[in-house]
Amino acid sequence: MFSIPALAQKQGRALIDSLVAELPKAGNDTVKGRLYRVIADESFFVNVDQALQYSKLGLLHTTRMKWDRGIGVFNSYIGRSYSDKGNYDSCQYYFLKAIAIYKRLGDTWNLASTTNNLGVAEQNIRSNYPAATRYYFEGLKHAETTGDNYLIGLCLDNVSEIYRIQKNFPKALQFGERALALRYKQRNPDINARRELAVALSSMAALYTQMENWPKARQYGFQALAEQRKVDNREGLAKTYGNLATAMQNDYGRKIDYALKAKQLWDSINPRHLDAVSNQANLGVAYLDLVRSDTLNKSPIQPSNRMARLRLAEKYLIEAIRLSVDKGEIGDQAHFRANLAELQVLTGNYKGAYENFRAYQAVQDSLYSQEAKNKIAQVEGQREIELRDKQLQINQLTIAGQKRQQLALLVGVGLLLVIGSLLYWQSRTRKRTNTTLLQLNQELDEANQVKTRFFAILSHDLRSPIANLISFLHLQRSSPDLLSPNQAAHHQQKITEAAEGLLDTMESMLLWSKSQMQQFKPNAKEIPVETLFGYLQRFFAGVTQVTFTYENPDGLRITSDEDYLRAIMQNLTNNAVKALSSQPNAQINWQARFENGHVVLRIRDNGPGMSESQLQALYKSDTAISGKSGLGLHLIRDLARAIACQISVWSEPNNGTEFRLAFAGK
Repeated sequence: MFSIPALAQKQGRALIDSLVAELPKAGNDTVKGRLYRVIADESFFVNVDQALQYSKLGLLHTTRMKWDRGIGVFNSYIGRSYSDKGNYDSCQYYFLKAIAIYKRLGDTWNLASTTNNLGVAEQNIRSNYPAATRYYFEGLKHAETTGDNYLIGLCLDNVSEIYRIQKNFPKALQFGERALALRYKQRNPDINARRELAVALSSMAALYTQMENWPKARQYGFQALAEQRKVDNREGLAKTYGNLATAMQNDYGRKIDYALKAKQLWDSINPRHLDAVSNQANLGVAYLDLVRSDTLNKSPIQPSNRMARLRLAEKYLIEAIRLSVDKGEIGDQAHFRANLAELQVLTGNYKGAYENFRAYQAVQDSLYSQEAKNKIAQVEGQREIELRDKQLQINQLTIAGQKRQQLALLVGVGLLLVIGSLLYWQSRTRKRTNTTLLQLNQELDEANQVKTRFFAILSHDLRSPIANLISFLHLQRSSPDLLSPNQAAHHQQKITEAAEGLLDTMESMLLWSKSQMQQFKPNAKEIPVETLFGYLQRFFAGVTQVTFTYENPDGLRITSDEDYLRAIMQNLTNNAVKALSSQPNAQINWQARFENGHVVLRIRDNGPGMSESQLQALYKSDTAISGKSGLGLHLIRDLARAIACQISVWSEPNNGTEFRLAFAGK
């Protein structure tokens, strides 16, 4: 798809830029679709807006290709982008579209991943933990079907996160440690596997932070930080810096430094992310705690002025509250408002402190319903785990029995496969042989028909002129004195004309016979119509009893075989000349016109016209045509068919005949 040696060591922004540069060079649509996928996937760790942009481009591209799996992937990516941006309705719409496609395709891997992402949206945007838990366990079920440790670990991580939010720390540790163990087992240098190891370490750091086990929180936090830096996961770095800021406790210098680093990253990635909002509030609380602890203003942390620190704390807390209200998230809102109320008391803003305290109480009231949901999620999750454990035991017993049966049937199944393969191979070989024989028989029948037609025309069109020629020669040899000089000259002229006609007929028959042979193919090239008209003018220059006119006002050109086309036009003109032999004021008109996307060559005479029976040779292969025009309409029909020329005719008694030759125009 692209130069692996050149890109293998790149990641993050450098990899994205390299892939974007490869887009114009993509050799086909499939390669281009895969490039869009990798660019969007990498962009999630750098800039969610860019991820959304290339996901939409990828969806347009795969929709034009009618590539169902690609359409599903990019619908899922667009949903993930909107989830990261906090837009629940849009992300749910695209996730559900992707899930419907994966179910139809039977794509269990992507179905597991997208179902898990739908749970993330329920958790992070709506704080709907029962729905999130349901999606996580459903995703885990699909992931276990695939046996993919990457997917299983992802789902386990998210289940651990739900238990952490519910403060069920033993269960959270149980699922978190299982996820981390799977990450270590992968031993895979793939960048996604290393990213997930970093995510698992960050989750453990967040869990120990909430448990207030600060040594463990810092231990896992620093391990996660090292891994996140290796894979250049900016979102993971932002989360890890935020966790470390909280784990620093009273080390306000490092606490504020880590929180500011997290804020800088979140501002460039997704400032509306749930963790970004929490980090902003924690930064405000850090400055507030610094004011409470550093009453003598001896700390070197800037700003050193007490009121300046309080203003910074107030700014960060107000912004965190605003984003929480905007997102409709109420889980942390009470904590933010309580801290803001305490800050406003310190600044003397008692009215603001009172209003925020009342708002805090209102949010606390609303939290009762949220806590009830959390308890429901806990019960549901516990029930599903118990059912899953029982099902796993049943599955293990079933698998053990199936293995015994498989050992007994393995030899028999292998033997049946060998026999079936041999029978299938024999059937396919016989079918190919029969098809080849049938095709050869059809070709032989067609060759016999061509031969029969050829000799029928040969006997008809050559016998008469040769017989006349022999009669003239016998008469001149046996009774030379029987003819007067004028009669002798007349007969010699007729002999010459017969010989010339015979030569024309033989040349036409040779061209026709070539058209009937598969190894002779028309040689198409671009021909100016003026060249064809010039050939006719020279060929019929000796015909003085007929007036010829040629019209090509637009200077048209035709793509066809010049020899075939000359033979058709020559025979049509020759037939018209013969039809006008006794016609006073004889006229033949050739015209070239562009009509309905076709170049049309038209020949019209003012002769006596042609009957329906005479025109049958244009439509039926077994019709015999007599006359001195050689193969006549037989030749015209077959040559026109060989060069894909559409031929039509109009004729009316005593009003002449018109033939039209239509070609694809330029």
